[in-house]
Amino acid sequence: MNTKDKTEELLANLRFNLENIRGEEGIIGYILRNLKFASVDINDPTKIIDYAILSAESLETGEVLSEIFQLGSMNSVVVEGNNVKVLSLVIGDQRLSIFMDKKIDHNKISKELCSTKHI
Repeated sequence: MNTKDKTEELLANLRFNLENIRGEEGIIGYILRNLKFASVDINDPTKIIDYAILSAESLETGEVLSEIFQLGSMNSVVVEGNNVKVLSLVIGDQRLSIFMDKKIDHNKISKELCSTKHI
């Protein structure tokens, strides 16, 4: 399997897992993007811009902090507010942010997203 095929398979698995997670209680939505496209699924369309800014800034800040403190490559960032938190992940060339209620276990979501198994 060549690199392009592996990338396409990774993206297909990621989208499949996102669809499953999206239906779970407490998940507000997600933004998945790379250099060529963005996919947005948010419960409240009036907040898409707010979530997009939060997504971009959390990933950028994580990368900067990782570089400053020489932590190695940044894989994930969790930003937690009073009621909502965001899990931002770098998976290959994909940048993904999942928005959820604060009570949701983001570690469980992260594991589900990175699973390569289709049910």
